Amino acid sequence: MSILTKVEAKGWRGRVFLAGVTLLLTVGGATMVYPFLLMLSGAMRSDMDASSMAIIPEYFREDSVLVRKFLETKYNYNPILMNRFRRSRNYNFRSAAVPDRDSISDKAVADFEEFLASPDFPSHWRALGGTKLYRLMSSANHRRMVATLREKFDDDLTKLNTITGAPVHSWGLISQPMPRWGEARTIMPSHAPAMEACMELAAKSPAAEVAVVDITGLFFELMAYPAHGMTSAKAFVESWQLPILSYNEFSLPQRAPSPEHAAARKDWLDFVLGGQLNLSFVRCDAADTDYQTFLKNKYRNIDDLKQYWDDAEYESFDDVKLPSDKQWVPRNERKDYGNFLATLAPESLRLVAPEFAWRDFLKKTYGDIATAAAAHGTDYRSWDECRMPVAQSEAKFVFDNSTSLRRRYTWRNFGIVLNQMFVQGRSFANTIIYVSLALLFALTLQPMVAYALSRFQPPGTWKLIFIFVATMAFPPMVGMIPQFLMIQKLNLLNTFIALVLPITINGMMIFLLKGFFDSIPKDLYDAAVIDGASEFMIFWKITMSMSTPILAVVGLRTFTAAWMSFMYPLIVCPDEKMHVLAVWLQQFNQQASGTAVFAAIIIASLPSLIIFIFAQRVIMRGIAVPSEK
Repeated sequence: MSILTKVEAKGWRGRVFLAGVTLLLTVGGATMVYPFLLMLSGAMRSDMDASSMAIIPEYFREDSVLVRKFLETKYNYNPILMNRFRRSRNYNFRSAAVPDRDSISDKAVADFEEFLASPDFPSHWRALGGTKLYRLMSSANHRRMVATLREKFDDDLTKLNTITGAPVHSWGLISQPMPRWGEARTIMPSHAPAMEACMELAAKSPAAEVAVVDITGLFFELMAYPAHGMTSAKAFVESWQLPILSYNEFSLPQRAPSPEHAAARKDWLDFVLGGQLNLSFVRCDAADTDYQTFLKNKYRNIDDLKQYWDDAEYESFDDVKLPSDKQWVPRNERKDYGNFLATLAPESLRLVAPEFAWRDFLKKTYGDIATAAAAHGTDYRSWDECRMPVAQSEAKFVFDNSTSLRRRYTWRNFGIVLNQMFVQGRSFANTIIYVSLALLFALTLQPMVAYALSRFQPPGTWKLIFIFVATMAFPPMVGMIPQFLMIQKLNLLNTFIALVLPITINGMMIFLLKGFFDSIPKDLYDAAVIDGASEFMIFWKITMSMSTPILAVVGLRTFTAAWMSFMYPLIVCPDEKMHVLAVWLQQFNQQASGTAVFAAIIIASLPSLIIFIFAQRVIMRGIAVPSEK
C-alpha cells in the first residue's frame, strides 16, 4: 500500500517527497555498489597495486603500470632480484623505472635477442622468470614448466617424487625459485627436473621473459650498497676514485683495478675471491700445466682427486684442464679452483659473464663503437658503456603484447581460485552436496511440521511455536558443543549427515511456514477431502503449490546458511577432504595473496547473488503476502 495517494503524488509536495526518497535510495544503493566494485577491482590486481582505491585498475590504461606488473611476475615478486638483474635501486615494483616508447631502440633489442639466441650461450648465464609460486600465484611460465614436467613424466607425479625425493601432492604446487647463478653458494643440483625444465624453456623463451646474469648488479647488491649506501653513489665514487656521478654510469671492470686504486682493487678482489661471486664466472691467464702442478702437490694420486671431485673421469693429472670461459664449475672442484686462483697475481684474473660477452658481440657485429652507437641510436663513448638493454627488452615486449598481458592479469586471480577450488581440492563439490541435502530436507521436513500444526491444530500448538521461536534467542555457537558431542557419540564425524542434521529443522522457518499455511482458505482443504484426495495429496497439490513464495524464502535462507557455514563444519568435519567452501576460504586466506582472496570471495558469493536475482519476485511475495492477508 502506497504512503501517498495518486492525487498527493501529483502535487509539488508529493513530487519533492518522492524525489527525496529516490535520491536517498540511489545514494544508499551506491554505497553498496561501490564496495563491491572495489572488491572486483581488487580481484584483478596483485601485491604491487593492491593498495590502490581506484575502481578501474591503473594497468588497464597505463602501459608503464603494466610493465611493472610484468616485472613483478618475472622476478617472482622480489624487488631484490629485479635490482640485481636490472641494476636498479627500487624498494618495490611500484617505483620501478620504465623506458618510454620513444627511447626504446628496436635495433638494440633485436641485437640482444640474437645475442641470447646464440646456440653456445651457457645455460647458467640466464634463468627463466616467473617459475616460483608466490602465495599460490601461478604465472604463464610456471604453468609452462608444469606442463613440461607432466609430459616428461607421463603425467605420473609419483615418478617425479621418486626422483626428487621431495613428495609433492599436486602438479600445481611444484615451484622452482629463480636460480641465483652468480652467488658463490649456488650449485647445480643433480636431481632437479623442475630446474632442468626451466633451463630448457629459458632457451626457447623471448629475451624479455629471461633474467640474464649481471655481475655488476650482483656487485652492487653484495658489496657497494651495504658499504656505501643505495641512495647516493657519492661515497662509492670517492672510494673508487671514479669520474662518474651515479651508479648508473658504473660497470664492474673485467680485470682487477691497478694498485694505485687500492680501495677499488680490494673491493674487486674481495668480491671475486672472497666468497661472494661464483667462480664459474672467474677465469685466469695461467696455463693448464700450472693448474695440474697445483693439483699434483695437493693430491697424492689421481684417484684421490677423482674421489673428491665426485668420480670425475680422469686417467691422469694431465687430463685436468682449466675451465673454459663458458663452463660451469662443479661445487667440489670449485674449492680447489678457488685456492689455485688465490695463488695467482690479481692481474691474471678476469671475469666472464653475459655483460662482457655482450660487448664482444657488439664488437664483432659493428667493428667500432661509433657504428654501434649509431645503430642503437645512443651516444656510446666506449665499449664499457654498452650495457645489455634488459629494461628496453622488457618494456618493448609488454608494449607489443599489452592486450594479451592485460587479459592475463585480469583473470589470473580467478584462475588461481578456480584451480584451487576444483582441481586441488573438493571444497566446491562438498558444498554442493551439503547444500543440496540441506535444501532437500529443509523443503520437505519443515513444511510437513508446519502443515501438521496449521491443519490439525494439535493441543499445545502455540507452546510448540513458542519453543521453536525461543531457540532464536540463543546464539548458534551455544549449541555447537552439545551438537558435536552427540555427533561424536554417533560416530558421524566427517560425514555429510553430521553437516545436515542441525540445519534440517529451523524453528523460525517453521513459524513462518505455519503463518503462511494459516492464510490458505480452509474451503480448499474441505473440497479436496470431498473429492477423495489423500492427506499427502492435499499437502502436495494444494499447500505446497500455493506456498511457492514462502518456500522460496525458506530455500534461500537455508541455502545461504549452508553455503557460507564455517564454524560448525570446521568442528564436525576437520578432515581436509570434507572441508566445505567457507572452511576452504579461511585456509585460502592464510595461504594466498589478498587480491586472490578477493577473487575467491566473489566466486563464492556468485551463487547466492544469482539465486536472489532470479528469485527476488517470488521472495518478495513471500515477505509481503502474509502481512497483506
